[in-house]
Amino acid sequence: MTSAHSFFLKTPPLKLFFKAAIPGTVGMIASNIYFSLEMLLVGRFLGQTAFAGGNLAMPLLLIAYAVADMIAVGSSIAIAIKLGEGRKEEADRLFTTAVITASLASTLTSLAITLSGPWLFSLMGAGDALTKEAMTYLWVYTLFIPLTSLVFVFDNYLRISGWVRFSMVMNIVMAFMCLSFEFLFLYVLKRGIGYAALGTSLGMSITCIISMLPFIKGRMPLKFVHPGKVTATLGEIIKQGFPSFLNNTSGRITSILMNTFILRLGGEVAVSIYGVFMNIDSIIVPGMYGVFDSLQPAIGYNWGAERKDRAKRIALCCAIALCIMCLFCTFLIVSFPESIFSMFLKVDANSLSLAVHAITIMGLTYIVRWISYSGQAYASAIGRNKEATEISIYSALLFPILMMLVLFPLGLEGLWWVTPSSALLTAMAATLIFLVKLRK
Repeated sequence: MTSAHSFFLKTPPLKLFFKAAIPGTVGMIASNIYFSLEMLLVGRFLGQTAFAGGNLAMPLLLIAYAVADMIAVGSSIAIAIKLGEGRKEEADRLFTTAVITASLASTLTSLAITLSGPWLFSLMGAGDALTKEAMTYLWVYTLFIPLTSLVFVFDNYLRISGWVRFSMVMNIVMAFMCLSFEFLFLYVLKRGIGYAALGTSLGMSITCIISMLPFIKGRMPLKFVHPGKVTATLGEIIKQGFPSFLNNTSGRITSILMNTFILRLGGEVAVSIYGVFMNIDSIIVPGMYGVFDSLQPAIGYNWGAERKDRAKRIALCCAIALCIMCLFCTFLIVSFPESIFSMFLKVDANSLSLAVHAITIMGLTYIVRWISYSGQAYASAIGRNKEATEISIYSALLFPILMMLVLFPLGLEGLWWVTPSSALLTAMAATLIFLVKLRK
C-alpha cells in the first residue's frame, strides 16, 4: 500500500483535515494570489486605465486556464478513485493523457481568445486606450500558456501523491517569484502592463518546471506511460472535470457581461471598482476551493474503497471550515471597504465613496456562498457529476444573468446587488438538491 493510499484511508477525518486542507488552502491561495497582486501593482504603479484594461482582459484569460483546470480536476478525481480501487495502470494513463491534453487545449483556447480580443473589447464598449492595454496583457500570457497552464495540473497531482506540504511550498514560492518579477519590471524598470504579465508568466513557468521534476525522476506514485485508449480516457477526464470547468467559464462569462454593463453605465471608474472586488474574490474563492480540493482525493479514495461514511465525515469538516472562512471574509469586507479598495487604487473622494458603497454590498455574497460550493464540491468528489453540474450552472451562469436582467433597470445600484442576490438563490437551490438527491 502506498503512503498516499494509507494517508487518505487511515488518518482520522479531523486530523486528515488539518494535515491536508489547511496546507492545501494556503497553497491554493498562494497559487492564485499573484493575479490579485499583479493587479494591485498595476493599479498602484500604472494607474486606472491600465488597471481597468487588465480587469477587462482577466476573465477572458482565465477561460483558457479553466480548460487546464478542468483537466486537472477531472483527472485528479478519476485518478484518486482508481488508486483507491487499486487500478494503478489506468491511473498512470489518465495522468499522462491529462498532462498532454491540458497544455494543448489551453494553448489553443488562449490563442483563439486573444485573436478575437479586439472584436470582443469593442463589443464591450472599450475605447482604444483600454483595448490596447488589454490586448498587450493577453498576448504575453498566450506566449507562455503552454507551460504555465501545467502549474494547475501538477499542483493537483502533487496533492494526490500525498505531497501536500510540497505543493503548498511551491505555490508560496511561485507567488513570491511572480511578485518579485512584477515589482522589478513595474517599479524599478518602469515598464508597462505587458511586463506585469511577463513577471507572472516567468514565476509560473519556473514553478511548473520544479513541480514536474519529482514525476520525471520517478519519485511519485504516478508516472508517465503511453496514453493507451486516449478517446476513452479523455472522455472520463472531461466528465469528471466538467462541473468545475462550467463553474469557472460560466463565471468568466458572467464577469464579461458585468464588465460590459458596468462600463457602459459607469465608465472606467465603475469597471475599476468591480475589478477590485473581483480581485478580492480571486483570493477568497481559491481558499474555498483549496479546502475541498485538497481533500477531494481523500473523499475519492474512501468512496472508491467503499468507506462512504468516512468520506461524508471528511466532507462535513470541509463544509464547516468553508462556513467559518466565508463569514470571516464578509466581516472584513463590510468592516474595512475603504482600506481594501485603497490598496489597489487611489481615486478622488466621489469615486471612493461609490467604491465603499459598492464593495460593502458585494461583500455580503460570502454569507451564503459556502453552501453552494460545499454542495457542488461534495457531489463532484463522489462522482455525482449531474448534481455538481446543476449547481455550477445555477451559481455561475443562470442566477447571475437572471439577476442582471432583473436589476439592470436600477442602474449601477442594481448591478452591485447582482452577486449577493444570485449567491442567495444558488444556496437555496443547492440545499434543495442536497436534501432531495445527495443526502442518502
